[in-house]
Amino acid sequence: MQTQRKATFPPAPEVPDSNACAAHSAHSGLPGAWAHRAAWTILDTDFQQADRFIATWRAWRADPARPVMLHYAGHISPDGLALLRRELAATESDADDFYPSLLHELQDRDAGIHRILLDQGQVSLTLCIGDSHTFLGDHKLFANTVWFSAGANLWSKWTAKALSRLCARGATLEALLPPDAPAEWLLEAGFVRCSPVSATGTVNATFDPPWPLGNKEPPVAAEALAKAPSCCVVGAGISGASVAYALARRGWQVTVLEAAPHAAAGASGLPVGLVVPHVSADDSPRSRLSRVGAKLMLQHCRNLLQGGEEWALSGVLEHRFSEGPDRLHHAAAWVKPAALVKAWLQHPNITVHYAKPVAQLQRNGDLWSLRGQDGSPLAEAKVVVLATAFATRALLETDAMQVHRAPSLHLTLGDLQAVHGTASTGSMPQHTESPAWHHPHNGHGCFIPSVPGPAGPFWLAGSSFEPDSTPTPESLAQHRLAPLADQHRANLERLQTLLPEAAEATAPLFLGGQVNAWSGTRCVTHDRLPLAGPVDTNALNGLWMHVGMGARGLTFSALGAEMIAARICHEPWPVESALAKSMDSQRLRKRRTVREVESDST
Repeated sequence: MQTQRKATFPPAPEVPDSNACAAHSAHSGLPGAWAHRAAWTILDTDFQQADRFIATWRAWRADPARPVMLHYAGHISPDGLALLRRELAATESDADDFYPSLLHELQDRDAGIHRILLDQGQVSLTLCIGDSHTFLGDHKLFANTVWFSAGANLWSKWTAKALSRLCARGATLEALLPPDAPAEWLLEAGFVRCSPVSATGTVNATFDPPWPLGNKEPPVAAEALAKAPSCCVVGAGISGASVAYALARRGWQVTVLEAAPHAAAGASGLPVGLVVPHVSADDSPRSRLSRVGAKLMLQHCRNLLQGGEEWALSGVLEHRFSEGPDRLHHAAAWVKPAALVKAWLQHPNITVHYAKPVAQLQRNGDLWSLRGQDGSPLAEAKVVVLATAFATRALLETDAMQVHRAPSLHLTLGDLQAVHGTASTGSMPQHTESPAWHHPHNGHGCFIPSVPGPAGPFWLAGSSFEPDSTPTPESLAQHRLAPLADQHRANLERLQTLLPEAAEATAPLFLGGQVNAWSGTRCVTHDRLPLAGPVDTNALNGLWMHVGMGARGLTFSALGAEMIAARICHEPWPVESALAKSMDSQRLRKRRTVREVESDST
């Protein structure tokens, strides 16, 4: 039996006294407070029913003066999430399908922070599954509105200070506190105009401390960015296009400069690739980030690509070999990267200029001047994101850039490595009824069958990998070091280990010279996580980088772009701050005496 759900706006914590509830709601000033803003951020520590979020989302959609971006960070326990899913499944669909849309995105979510994009990515739900008390200490955000519910045991002086750390100046707090809870802790934490605690435990306050907030206050206010938000992205591959799209969704005017005559000219031109999470016995940061990144990428694919032609939620069977039983990843897909790059770059706020290689960066006041090899100006911008793999290293390692980069960044850049790879592709054999051909396989290289192509369905196997510690323009242009026949032979040998049945069926094509090759060069970091963050130490000069996707660009690029955009715009981070350090451009590097490069599937 389906039930109806109703939520009013402005929402507020549920209290028995309807008059108290109305007065409590009015304190937020919504929707008038968010009118014509670039963004508005709400922190809700009690997401158990989701009605406040639905009411806010509905009001945002109906408001012609709404902010460009609505950010909503909600806390919910794992048990609460399971209950919410059951309740949403039993809820009668509303005219605009708010509840079914939310229910779809809540499936298959484990503990941690998840970024969920709704309404073409302009409503950003940061769902925090776990202990609310813990998230208060591991958030990175500047909330404009806080709906706080302390519950029975979540109120202390530390909690008040933690809330203040998450507030932008002028933020309104609407709190439901335990009986007899001391509210003076709010005053000590910088909240002013605190209303007396009512009989129901509600209290209103505004965050406006008499002291400066220093580094905790956004260096650039959202209103200032809204006047002329613009930036330049260097590179029109998957790294650059993902960042350009992330900022364009936020209302920025983005100029993209690409050295090649077309987009996805490098490794992003792979005919087809996999979106699949990484698995490790210790659930390493790379594994945790890959799960979040894969789910985020699947949202982009559903919203932007043609299902069955440009992507498919095919699942991926990971062969574990000696590490354990095989694992079928249901939330995994094959994707044509070039189609995704094209879809991202088609956003109306993005302008792309091809055949414009950037060779120099110059600082002119508070602007960056991007220049060609002959010194001719190509663009100027306050904010620049470098997303050109090894060309990024060349731009930043010059003597002139030394004062603009973090002291240790040259060591980080020195760890970047080129890995040349060749994938083998061919037409589908006639007899492919066995389960081996039903979905992609991964684990020792990869095998992706039945991908639609101009000449009919094709398969892809590979790819080979050849480390090149100091790539030259010649080796990068060649895209392969070994002869092509040796590359195909290596791919067949890997396929014989990964999936003997597919190797047997495709061997005649290999031996008969009926396979095609695609070659490209990936930019790899020593820990195989991207560098997504600022070039300088404190993220103050407007220069950012998004490089080092390696063989998992389809898994990490959207997450890295969301992380960079969140930091530039002072928005909620898409993952825990402790986890975000693992992909930060300023993370500490462990020096290795022997460089190790592993295959695509590790």
